[in-house]
Amino acid sequence: MKGAETTVKRIVVINAPQEAVWKSLVQYGVAALHLLNEEGEKPMKEGSTHVWHELEDPHKMPRVKTQVTVVAAPRRIALMTYDPSTGLPDQAENYTSVDLQLAPEEDGRTLVTVEQGDFAAFKQGTKLAREAGNDWVEALIRLREQVEHEEAA
Repeated sequence: MKGAETTVKRIVVINAPQEAVWKSLVQYGVAALHLLNEEGEKPMKEGSTHVWHELEDPHKMPRVKTQVTVVAAPRRIALMTYDPSTGLPDQAENYTSVDLQLAPEEDGRTLVTVEQGDFAAFKQGTKLAREAGNDWVEALIRLREQVEHEEAA
């Protein structure tokens, strides 16, 4: 029997070159993948902090807060992510890591892999991981559709 998922890994193949996928991530930002609004619209650079709110109510509690740890164009963005809705204090032990990697395929497509976790230390870790996994599936589908549409234009 498979154990509960507390680390999320989601993958999508995009019918576009790695540089086109990277350009879309940089142009629209990681927040756009989750349909979130960023405070201050800051560039994604190592050491920067980003706070994202729901588009419908930007004055509500932030949905996500991140600290960018790696920006390695055109292949990787890594973040430490805090979800205020957990009710836990904004402290290092309450963050999860997000690693977004782009790898070129031999046929010109791009393999995009996202890993987030580990949620095991959280009281509802399995539930949080499942929600994060569902969010990443939707986000990666949006990314694929956006990039492939731009490539077709």
